[in-house]
Amino acid sequence: MHSYYLKRTSNMIELLFVFLYVGLLTIGGGIVAIPIIQQQVVSKGLISLTDFIVMIGVAESTPGPIGINVSTFVGYDQFGIIGALITTTAFITPSFLILLLSINWIKKYRKHPYVNQWFKYLKAVVAGLIMYATFTLIDIGFFQTSSLDFRSFIILGILILASIKLYKKPWAIVLIGGILGILIY
Repeated sequence: MHSYYLKRTSNMIELLFVFLYVGLLTIGGGIVAIPIIQQQVVSKGLISLTDFIVMIGVAESTPGPIGINVSTFVGYDQFGIIGALITTTAFITPSFLILLLSINWIKKYRKHPYVNQWFKYLKAVVAGLIMYATFTLIDIGFFQTSSLDFRSFIILGILILASIKLYKKPWAIVLIGGILGILIY
């Protein structure tokens, strides 16, 4: 019994450090965190790839940044409310500390040409990270799961056409996708 709690505690500490690491590397928004979270959590066997994909879907449909939502869901999946609090806090702590420590420096030097140039470079890095995250999600969704079939591509095609027609009404696209998913599956 004692070894069970010891193992559980060490897994919780491991999850804490995983999300501190993810939070430290996440520059450019929560979407950038997804491939890092996948690499850290799925490859270590903490959750399955299928569960991770479901978590992304749920996190994307709930309010708030997707990186924080995925972190919260992973923590909750592993350790309940305590796990959700630990992973969420661990995910946001590095960004908070970096901002807290650098805010005065940024205020003082934000008009300096070197600082402006650095932020331009940072924008390019963020764009690259977002592209990497996008391709990772495509890889996960289309090539690493066995749940794709012809019906999935029909729904995708209909939703692409609907998004062209209804580009100002994302709620309608979500509604159409939900109805099609219920009817077809």
